[in-house]
Amino acid sequence: MLNTFTSYQLITRDISTSLDRIEQQPVVDRDTKYYLANITKVKSIDDFVKNDRLFKYAMKAYGLEDMDYAKAFMVKALKEGVANPDSFANKLTDKRYAEFVRAFNFAANGANTTVYNKAQQPVTSNYALQVQIGASQTGFSYYQSETAYYVTNISKVKSIDDLMGDSRLLTYAMAAFGLDAETEPAATVRAMLEGGVSYPNSPANKLPDKSYANFVSAFDFGQYGDQTTTRDDVQQAVPKGYMAGAGLTLVKPSAQYVKGEADYYASNISKVKSIDDLMADKRLLTFAMASYGLDALTETPQQIRAMLEGGVSDPNSPANKLTDKRYANFVTAFDFAQYGDQTTTRDAVLKDTPKIYTTESALGLIKPNADYIKSETAYYLANVTNVKSIDDLMANSRLYNYALSAYGLDPTKESKDLIRSVLAGGIRDANSVANKMTNKSYAGLATAFNFEQYGEAATTTNPAQQPTIDKYMRQTLEEDAGQTNQGVRLALYFDRKAPDITSWYDVLADTALANVVRTVLGLPDSFATADVDKQAQLFEQKLDISDFSDPEKLGKFLTRFTSMYEINNPTSSAVTSVSVLFAQPITVGISTDLMMAMQKLRF
Repeated sequence: MLNTFTSYQLITRDISTSLDRIEQQPVVDRDTKYYLANITKVKSIDDFVKNDRLFKYAMKAYGLEDMDYAKAFMVKALKEGVANPDSFANKLTDKRYAEFVRAFNFAANGANTTVYNKAQQPVTSNYALQVQIGASQTGFSYYQSETAYYVTNISKVKSIDDLMGDSRLLTYAMAAFGLDAETEPAATVRAMLEGGVSYPNSPANKLPDKSYANFVSAFDFGQYGDQTTTRDDVQQAVPKGYMAGAGLTLVKPSAQYVKGEADYYASNISKVKSIDDLMADKRLLTFAMASYGLDALTETPQQIRAMLEGGVSDPNSPANKLTDKRYANFVTAFDFAQYGDQTTTRDAVLKDTPKIYTTESALGLIKPNADYIKSETAYYLANVTNVKSIDDLMANSRLYNYALSAYGLDPTKESKDLIRSVLAGGIRDANSVANKMTNKSYAGLATAFNFEQYGEAATTTNPAQQPTIDKYMRQTLEEDAGQTNQGVRLALYFDRKAPDITSWYDVLADTALANVVRTVLGLPDSFATADVDKQAQLFEQKLDISDFSDPEKLGKFLTRFTSMYEINNPTSSAVTSVSVLFAQPITVGISTDLMMAMQKLRF
């Protein structure tokens, strides 16, 4: 019979091969295939515990097979989850229960628990939420209304007098450059505009703060005359600057989607001759109302009809009486009360409305509708599992845009180099790029697409599936080794647990770990009955706990353990079973037995 040291070295020299041998065992292979074929069908805690074969497989994977009979105990742990520090699983001294509940987290993930992947379910729900958040952010309707007004009317401005004569346009235009029209004297504004920026000593150029120079550069009537407001610097750049100043991060529909809706509108709007015609075509109505900041899905048909029928000629019409002028803007364009069947032949309908829609879509002010979200989500789910690397994600702009939008990051503004470094660094290192960023959206993205930790499996890994199987294989490997030599099992167990050890109380809370340390230090078993604090103090004096996170130092530690164990338990004589070491921890905190006694549960 091989000694403890040699047996341990043979297994760990090529752990993958050792695990492959375990996986090929007929019983293990059969149970694993059954588990994979059936675990995704489990949608509730009841489903889980009632399938004895699945439940026992999972319990064994987390080293809890001795407790697989205590279903009521486990149901309570699963129901309370691990989000609350005072939950049942978190209060147990043995942290294997919390680890198990974290993997089968029905409390947090419900029916998605057995298919839950951070790059799938959370991303899609976040994406839909981000679309909704945009419309509910403080001031959104105001920004939307002001942008619609600006886009509709700015082309009519042909001179400085025109601009200064419309305080609403002037306020919007100046705000885009960080200027407040209410506090700036009108004479100063006029002097700046009249001076232009061509002359180095113009009023705007002489100011250290370049906000005025930027504003005048856009509205340079001295250079461009009555064509000033037809330029992109005025029509497109100003709304973008205004929205950037508002600080809104919104999900923007794709250019293809916007074009499709605009093309449909252009092809069909001239067929609309009445309020009835407009309201009968939901797609046209949605487009028209969205251009003026209104959602046809949330507004009642009765409200829409009343507004349109009332028109805007009467100061006391329904639309005019509203403080929020979005309805008045919409009805002004679609004023069937005044223009009848000629309403849709006017520029306000044929030119201004699609222009506003296109502009506001580019800013994110037009919310993608439910069909768009459904389409993008279906594409995402159908393709994200094919993403095996950061390069794959970044190469598919549709997936990349969806992923970033889901975490409140604007893919048109974010540096791809920054996103790559965020994903490459992951989240395990406290000093990673994602963790050091003030905006925690980056950490959220890196958590969902955790290529640093999971590699190719990042978009498919599920704690209830492959990780559980991997744990089952490792658990079985350790148990098989223990049938011949319990010292080898102890060493393998310590090797697996070592990276998670952060204090000596972690060791003392686990009988098997504590036994390994006592063996290395040459301490008798009776030392386990000493005061827990004194045990921890002695361990700290003799060993450096940080060595357990260093593979080389851990290897030397376990070499010493297997050698010491062999001296104390020669393989030539009968091996004494120590399997009880893996059943439960010593009594530090609340023990499993005590909790079970307190609960007096039956299943």
